[in-house]
Amino acid sequence: NIVPNATLVARADLTPSVARFRIRPDAGVPIFEPGQYFALGLEVDGNFLQRPYSTASTAGAAATAGELEFLVRRVAGGTFTPFLWTMATDDRIWIGPPKGLFTLKPADHRTHLLVSTGTGLAPFISMADALLRSEPGPRVIVVHGASYVSELAYRDRLAGWASGGRLVYVPTISRPSDPANEGWAGKTGRTEAILASICREFGLDPLDSVAYLCGNPDMNDYSAAVLAALGFPGGAVVRELYWTAREAG
Repeated sequence: NIVPNATLVARADLTPSVARFRIRPDAGVPIFEPGQYFALGLEVDGNFLQRPYSTASTAGAAATAGELEFLVRRVAGGTFTPFLWTMATDDRIWIGPPKGLFTLKPADHRTHLLVSTGTGLAPFISMADALLRSEPGPRVIVVHGASYVSELAYRDRLAGWASGGRLVYVPTISRPSDPANEGWAGKTGRTEAILASICREFGLDPLDSVAYLCGNPDMNDYSAAVLAALGFPGGAVVRELYWTAREAG
């Protein structure tokens, strides 16, 4: 049997199907790179199940409280997330070591374009935090697409960072006519559909920029194609591709 090695310390619901979970590993937060993921594991009906989730937490010496935060979508009919949603504060859970190569290149002073949809924003919170702590750090543009305003996770934090001047926050809503989005005055449209106009609006030089993509597979594919058409070299587009495993629920 897999022995739980962490505790659920807090949960904040953004919507009925999107929440932030804070997990405290018994052994403390291990060293990890911004952008990496951890597997969370539960025993479900006698079987041990695990799913990978990128952490939104601050990496390195600036990490606080010995906890890791994850942005998770509950998948209807899933085999894992419905059970995660039944957990209460202080319940026990298993967490694996940090993994993944979706990480920042060291000492990269190019403009960083971080493009995400839904819960794919999570690794970019960790990355943006690290980039803003670096001196002299690069310009950072965070593009986050969601169906509903309520799903714009970390909106206040990103807006706060943007007020500092080095980060640009570009949220976009794909269903602007839905009553749930009434009053939204920001950008509208699917992330990949407006990406080229965003690059033009903020004067991105494809030869002096690096793009990171994390979100649903269609966005990932189409955004990569858009960036290639704009002149981004292949090595300047970094993609997180484990989405299928995460969305299995």
